[in-house]
Formats: sequence, structure tokens, C-alpha cells
Amino acid sequence: MKTMNKNRFYVSHVTSKGQTTIPKQVRAILGLAEGSEIAFKPERGGFMLVRVTTTIKEQDPYTPGEWEKIKKIAAEKGRSFKSAKAMFGYLHKT
Repeated sequence: MKTMNKNRFYVSHVTSKGQTTIPKQVRAILGLAEGSEIAFKPERGGFMLVRVTTTIKEQDPYTPGEWEKIKKIAAEKGRSFKSAKAMFGYLHKT
């Protein structure tokens, strides 16, 4: 692997299977570790390599048992709700 520091280019070769090694300096800059995901974003004249990040969805604040109680209360009023936020919005209006 060759490093071209003049313009901050890091060069790597592609194997016959289409594989390449991401230079250590690039992995460090992007925070890549084993198992990390990357994406290639089309750009004018080439592609940009970017790290793929995932966002953890907010954990449900209610246990399954609490959801059953919420559903029971909602059913008693003759309504059903798709989310806790919708249910609380309705309950606060009444």
C-alpha cells in the first residue's frame, strides 16, 4: 500500500475478487473497526467512502404488562391508539 501525503491521498490496490484494504490512517479517521459498515456515495467524478452509522431507536418506556393495561383502558373508552403518545394526547384532552 502506498501513501501519498502531498494531497492526503491513501492508495490501495484492488484484488481479482474486487476486495481492497482500507488504509490504517483512513480507518482511524473514520473510526472503523472490525465489523463496521461503509458506504460508497456517488460524487462528481468518483465516489466518497463514508462510515455507516446506525441510530438506536428509543426504547419503549412501557413494559408489555403496562401496554396491556393501557389497551384495556383505551378499550373501555371505546377507542384504540397506535402509540402511547396518541393515547396520552387523547386522555389529556378529556
